[in-house]
Amino acid sequence: MLASAKAAAYPLHVFSDFDLERRRIEGALHDGVQQDLAATVVALELARELLDSDPAAARGVLDELAVQVVDALERIRALAATIYPSVLPARGLTDALRSLAVETEGLERYPLEVEEAVYFSCRALRSGATEARVWQDGNTLRVELDGVSASESDALSHARERIATVGGQLDLSAGRISAVVPLK
Repeated sequence: MLASAKAAAYPLHVFSDFDLERRRIEGALHDGVQQDLAATVVALELARELLDSDPAAARGVLDELAVQVVDALERIRALAATIYPSVLPARGLTDALRSLAVETEGLERYPLEVEEAVYFSCRALRSGATEARVWQDGNTLRVELDGVSASESDALSHARERIATVGGQLDLSAGRISAVVPLK
């Protein structure tokens, strides 16, 4: 019963977005990580077979395998970053926004839910903007993205909801997205 009450609090499109994201992650795991691990197992078996009969060849296979594992780890890190940026809780909003090419000014550390709302809103909307910046103005965080198309979109709707969850407001006017987030 409690799960149903919690579920009812979310707009219906949020669930379809969660499903799309889960499918994207599953595809990346299947097509990337799973394939990398399968190739690693095959290479290890080959190295094992060569160990007694041709140790030099076995070393060559193991050297190639080391490179493959490093590449696989990098792909896993890249996938993880698309899910949740580790830099956000570790180093804060300024460093996380830098990875999105968003200018920042005078930012401090804020409650994680505020940093998440601002970061994920900027991430959703940044690709459609020519310029983006976030700064602290007294007891508020301000977000501006310029050069965006003047139309409603799923990304804009989701960003508006994220900002609203932390008591803020996001508006679109004349090619500019502006958001104000109160700092309590």
